[in-house]
Amino acid sequence: MDFQLRKQARTWFKDISAHYPTLFDFYYLCLMAGFASGRRNPEIPSEEVDSLVENFPGDFRDRGRRLVGLLIHADLAYLGIDLDERDAVYRRVAELVDPNSPSDLSNEGIKIMNQYAHGGFDVLCENLRDRPTSIETFVRKYARCLSELQTADAGRS
Repeated sequence: MDFQLRKQARTWFKDISAHYPTLFDFYYLCLMAGFASGRRNPEIPSEEVDSLVENFPGDFRDRGRRLVGLLIHADLAYLGIDLDERDAVYRRVAELVDPNSPSDLSNEGIKIMNQYAHGGFDVLCENLRDRPTSIETFVRKYARCLSELQTADAGRS
């Protein structure tokens, strides 16, 4: 299974695409918003996504395990599994992780990560309202959005 970016996201980011070398950069931006908000979107049909890669590309390869760790952290919180529930934690990690795959994720893990990226794209569209047209404005709005999402998440905990 591959990491997937919504076709709508490609269009949404098009005016700032010269500043990002790969489509996975946009996937990452969406993914971080999904993790920060704890939001997944499992309802995106396959014809509305572009398959990207099956492994973390380029600069993301060295950070792949961190992304896997963030996925585990976000998913356990999403499912309401406390870290003290060792058996439940081990079961969920075993469902998400496959050390023999190029990304260290099972198909289920990539599917859930894609759902967080899709949910993150929804969050960005809702919070930033307008499609980004300048990198300077986008970076400021994106940072503010993630900060607000994390503050809101801390309030829910």
